[in-house]
Amino acid sequence: MLEDAITSAVAGHAWVGSVRRAPSGALIVRPSPDTMLLNGQPWALLGEYVENWTNLYDWAFRAADLDEVADADIAGLTSTNRKLPESCVREWVDDTVALIIESRPRRLLELGCGTGLLLRHLYDSIGCYVGADVSRYAVDRIRSARLPRAHAVIAGAHDIGSRQIKRAMSDVMGAGQRPDCVLINGVAHCFPSTEYLASVLSRAIDLVEDGGRVILGDLRHLGLRDEYLDWLALDEELGSGRFHDEEELFVDPRLISYFAEIADREVKVSVRAKCMSGDIEITRYRYDMVLYVDAKTEKLTTREMRWEDLSGDRLETLSLLAKAGPVVVTEIPNALLDSHPDSVTANALSAVLKGTGLVVAMSHETPTRLEVRPAGGDIPNTRAMPPQDEPLKRFAARRLPELLRGYLAETFPGARLPEIIVYP
Repeated sequence: MLEDAITSAVAGHAWVGSVRRAPSGALIVRPSPDTMLLNGQPWALLGEYVENWTNLYDWAFRAADLDEVADADIAGLTSTNRKLPESCVREWVDDTVALIIESRPRRLLELGCGTGLLLRHLYDSIGCYVGADVSRYAVDRIRSARLPRAHAVIAGAHDIGSRQIKRAMSDVMGAGQRPDCVLINGVAHCFPSTEYLASVLSRAIDLVEDGGRVILGDLRHLGLRDEYLDWLALDEELGSGRFHDEEELFVDPRLISYFAEIADREVKVSVRAKCMSGDIEITRYRYDMVLYVDAKTEKLTTREMRWEDLSGDRLETLSLLAKAGPVVVTEIPNALLDSHPDSVTANALSAVLKGTGLVVAMSHETPTRLEVRPAGGDIPNTRAMPPQDEPLKRFAARRLPELLRGYLAETFPGARLPEIIVYP
């Protein structure tokens, strides 16, 4: 019987773990677990996911006017279709560079380096640099610059412990030297799963030298995903971006803190708000995290108070407190996300904190609230496994039916094919 033959053909596909026929006639498919695993062979759906992003960025880099327009290689900086004004791009670069050189790194490893946008702005401030990217075009752009003390390799973030990255670090940093900063900026949204993120982060923490930092930049906040999607839906132009139809990883900062807490080394974490001016996707829904690994810092004695407890002009009061010594201020409504009459932007807070050693942080528990904290981070104390996002499962639910229908069309030409529903 044709229906049985089709069901058997689907069941025999290497990427299918199980299949059953629903009363409606649709085939209910669950992928084989190996297709979803980081160490699965030959990666199957996970490999398709990574390759999909690789092709997108290759296309985006090639489509940009890299030779004509300075800093044109900002593909993925925004997932919307509305081009960022040049002033926003410059400010994003300046703020990102400032975050990186905050602790004056000398040996930098960047995972997801693109065509070297940040490298060009960091080069004179660091000793040596190794970049890794899955895009051959991007890596070739860096190599063509022939910068001394800098090298780029074709590799993904999951290849952080690979032979080619180790060889590049040895050549550029010196035998036995480790990076004092591992940078993962603007690419974590391409990661397929929590498992992938955990693996990359664990290896980065293990690799960086004592007192070094791991920086995850431009993370999409999982706690703000619904607000982000609603915001996109308000504007058709915003909702039709280059990467809008692609699955992206949203990350709860508590998840990073959890991974830091279970690491084999002591790790302090700092959740940084985006302090650019303007009301844009980046300042609303993204954040940075800085992980301080085996940092030898003195324990600070800080005063802690709530934003509502500050008297008078709160920004002026905060400025005076910050100049007087370390202070922690919590429960600050973020004006971009909270209509509270006492709300304030991260940009306004950062302006009064310059030179104080204090930074604008994002609340672990409430993403619409800001905090002021010392820059060195805090020991994480997560009470339970935080919420997780799994874009690979969404990708599998979309992509596997396409693949299976193509496979069936070739196997049973002219046959009426059933609906295929995938539950990862």
